[in-house]
This record gives sequence, C-alpha cells and structure tokens, in this order.
Amino acid sequence: MDHDPSELQKEFVEAFGGLYAAYGWKRLDGLIIGLMLAKAETLSLDEICAALGRSKGPISESVRQLAEKGLLQKMAGRENRRDYYAIDPEVFHHNHLLNMQAVRKNREIAERFLALESGADEHAGMRRSLREMHAFYTLMESFYSDFTVKWVEEKQRLRDHER
Repeated sequence: MDHDPSELQKEFVEAFGGLYAAYGWKRLDGLIIGLMLAKAETLSLDEICAALGRSKGPISESVRQLAEKGLLQKMAGRENRRDYYAIDPEVFHHNHLLNMQAVRKNREIAERFLALESGADEHAGMRRSLREMHAFYTLMESFYSDFTVKWVEEKQRLRDHER
C-alpha cells in the first residue's frame, strides 16, 4: 500500500500545519490531522512518520494528544504489535467543542473577576473591559450551542443523502 502523499495531499497537509499553528496549536498537530484527512485511511505511527518525514518521538506524542482530544482514534491494524490511527469521524465537531471550551473559559474568567471587582474608580477601565468580555463570550457561547444543534441536523442530512 502506497502511503506517500501526492503533491495535492502534501499541499493540503502543509495548509493544515499552517492553520493549526495560526490557532496556537503545534504545527505538527496540524500536519498530522491534515495527513489523516488527506489519506482517509488507517496509518501506523511509522507510516505517519514516513509520510511527514519526521522522527517517531514527536509524532508519537502528538498523535497521543490528538487521540485524547478526540481528533484521532487508535485502531486495530494490519500488524498486531503496531499502533494504528485514523481520523475520528467526529473530528470537526470535537474541534468545535474544544473551541467552545475556550469560549466558556473566557466567559468564566470575566464572571469571576466581575464578582471580585470592588467598584473602585481605579478599576473602571477593567470593569468596562470585563463587562464587554462577558457579553461577547456569553453571546458567542449561545451561537456555539445553536451551531451544535444545527450541525447534528446537517450531519444527519448528509448521511441520509449518502444512502
């Protein structure tokens, strides 16, 4: 089985590496997710390393963390003593949920410091920023929740269409 990515797949993988880096993730995480999306098959750690031209240590660590986040799945493979991975079928939704956690944490930080803020004049700017932060992330959280409901409906529509 040929695991070398085509030129188009390499471009896609590189784009994902840049995208993930822009979001503050490790570039390597994006390269791995991009490869797994591009290949759309189960790959061993050795195959991932070979396709990306990287050593096993960093790949192994990233793959483990991506699996913990629900973006990859550990799978049975062709050889029993090797670990194999595939893209999680819910990769996009899980990524959305990770983003939603960050939004929720931002809202919670605003709430916590609004509750601690004394109302002193020296905190007027901070209080204004915290109120805006809280309003922004509360609204974003409601959009994310609405999106989750709509995504579940859209995913079902896509699956029904495939049949």
